[in-house]
Amino acid sequence: MEDVMRRLGSLEQDVSVIRTDISVVKADVAAIAAQLPHFATKADVLAVKGDVLANRADIASVVAQLTHMATKAELSDAKTAIIQWMIGTAIAIATVAFAVAKVVH
Repeated sequence: MEDVMRRLGSLEQDVSVIRTDISVVKADVAAIAAQLPHFATKADVLAVKGDVLANRADIASVVAQLTHMATKAELSDAKTAIIQWMIGTAIAIATVAFAVAKVVH
C-alpha cells in the first residue's frame, strides 16, 4: 500500500509539472498568435521576389560599372601623388619667394 501511495504522490507531482508546462506553452502560443497579423504572407514574399527580378537589369548594370571604379590601392597611389605634388609646389613657391626677396633687398 505504501508503494501505491508513493507512486500516486509521484504521479501527482508529474501532473503538476505537466500542467505548468502546458500553461507556459499556451502563453507562448498566444504570444505567437498575437504576432500573426504582422507576419509576411506568401503574396508579400512573391511581390518582393517580383521586384527583385524586375531590378535584375539595374543590378547587372551596376556590377558592370564596378570594373571601371578605382581600387583601394589605386586611391592610395593617387593620394600619395597628390601629397607629393603639394609638397613640391610648396617648396617651389618658397624657393621663388626667397629668390624674389633676395633680389628686392
